[in-house]
Amino acid sequence: MAKKSSKKKEATRDSVIAQTLNTLRDDMGYDDAQQEDIDGESCVVARNGKQPVIVVYVPEQLGAITPADEEMAVQLGAVVDEGPADYVWATVNGKQGEGYMYSWLPDQECQVSEIPSAESINMKADKHAARASVSADPARFKELQHEFDELHEQVYASREPVDGSNDLTAQLCKLIFLKMHLERDRDFRVTGDPLFEQVFQADYIKEHKADAVAAIKRAFNEAKLLDEYAATDDAGHKDPIFDPDDYIKFNQPATYARIAEMLNRHELTSPEDTNLEDDVLGRAFDVMLRGKFESKGGMGIYLTPQQVRDAMVHMAFFDILKEDSGKITRRDANTGKPSFHVCDPCCGSAGFLVTAMREVRKHVQKLLGLTSEQQAELIRDIFAEGFVGADSSPNMVLLARINMALHGDPKARAFRTENSLNSDVFAAESYDLILTNPPFKKGGIKSSENSDLIEFFQSDIEENEPNMSGGGLALGAKPDSKGKWKTVNSIDPAVLFIDRCLQLLKPGGRLMIVLPDGILCNSGDRYVREYLMGKKDEKTGRFVGGKAIVKAVVSLPPVTFRLSGAGAKTSFLYLQKKQPGDEQGPVFMAVADNVGFDVKQNKEVITGENDLVKIVESYKSGPTNVQE
Repeated sequence: MAKKSSKKKEATRDSVIAQTLNTLRDDMGYDDAQQEDIDGESCVVARNGKQPVIVVYVPEQLGAITPADEEMAVQLGAVVDEGPADYVWATVNGKQGEGYMYSWLPDQECQVSEIPSAESINMKADKHAARASVSADPARFKELQHEFDELHEQVYASREPVDGSNDLTAQLCKLIFLKMHLERDRDFRVTGDPLFEQVFQADYIKEHKADAVAAIKRAFNEAKLLDEYAATDDAGHKDPIFDPDDYIKFNQPATYARIAEMLNRHELTSPEDTNLEDDVLGRAFDVMLRGKFESKGGMGIYLTPQQVRDAMVHMAFFDILKEDSGKITRRDANTGKPSFHVCDPCCGSAGFLVTAMREVRKHVQKLLGLTSEQQAELIRDIFAEGFVGADSSPNMVLLARINMALHGDPKARAFRTENSLNSDVFAAESYDLILTNPPFKKGGIKSSENSDLIEFFQSDIEENEPNMSGGGLALGAKPDSKGKWKTVNSIDPAVLFIDRCLQLLKPGGRLMIVLPDGILCNSGDRYVREYLMGKKDEKTGRFVGGKAIVKAVVSLPPVTFRLSGAGAKTSFLYLQKKQPGDEQGPVFMAVADNVGFDVKQNKEVITGENDLVKIVESYKSGPTNVQE
């Protein structure tokens, strides 16, 4: 029976491949489309001479296209002979315009809304444009993704004393941390125990059972306290990755043996000669994290969907590189350290940060005149100096540090804060880019219960007016009927986060922030909008005053955060902190009705209909959808 089922699945996949060939040849004009083997995967490739124009990947499981399928398609498009391909297409039905589409074209390298026909491709003069070599390893990614998935499922089924999938992942991260420490210190041992390299072996654990488990827990208790794992924040304080009383919850020797067996097949740290593997490891871990994360229960936190993160990051980096192509790699003249700094003060598992890290990696790998070793060193320096996150949840900080480490930042600067609104982890006017999805709170923060915090957000109020200084805060107050700014009774923390992020940005720095729509359109929040962009002079049409330029507002559908239980309609707002002489111009406005998934029976179901892709394309193409 099993063999029949397997044949039926393969036949179904074969029929999709056949349909894809027909679509490419008959409907899209790619007469030379052929089935080819790429790294052991059967794909469809359409070429223009030797140059691969389209690589099509049909997943083995013909349900909805998963994040793992998307990543696999992108990797295959990078390593095809004479590649990378111009376009990548992951499809489960072979129908034109449906599925996941990505472009490897120079200066694009992102998800796209459609794949052009052969006729329009041939009209492009730059179809043979030179492109940098691309690092990818689809076979390794598939192996890692399968291993992470299988390991998670095996441990989940073993009834260890963990509180759901999120807690399980956090415990797994502690063992990943131990493995990374072992790679840096092969002589690590706890007094009285054998070398940890000997203990952390599947055979040793199976033989010594409870004694081996106890030795691993002792090793964690010692390694977690090492000074090298305390990241230093902007104020010079050291923040340990773990609480002193934190421990690994797993108890069963079989669990430890499975985890050790999987992790010991790989190098997790970032030496120059394994830089490629680090990126693939990070991508596989990130896909596992997104697939296994439970948004209800467990840690009680919801990750910003990757589709939203991608759109926000791509828009910001497009502008940054367009304005100053050397900004990302420039070093400070005094210190010699990279000067490009990115922050997420509500980082969760560091989704925004690792998405931005990938953009930096892509940019550096396209630089001419650098060896692969020099590129790796530059990437490592930018990551180590330039990426900072914080969160109030210890488990999320752990996930963030592991996630960032597996993407090439072994001593990731992700910090625990009681409240990022007033923490001294961050220094004012230090960041070029902030990407964040802050918490919303129905009823707001009340001044009667949080007087110190509200007072902190009035540091820039003088004689009942905000000074509008770059490092000041004012939205702990609001204007009364006479225009005098006085202490608020209550306020949505999202409003305070706008003010806080502007304080942390350098002049000219950029903010991408998810907000409830009320802040952007309610009459009661008009003062917030005027604080940001100034008041409009009806005679000249210009905005006078304000701390920022509003670049774009993109409305998100209600489904975006439905799993989190948040009922508020949201948008993401794109601001740029003003510099002398800056004036508010037209604002890019867009509405996304679909974001690539739906929520059914309390689960995310991938649909493939993602309006954010077209919105980003529209933004990049120029001012066609703007409002004065």
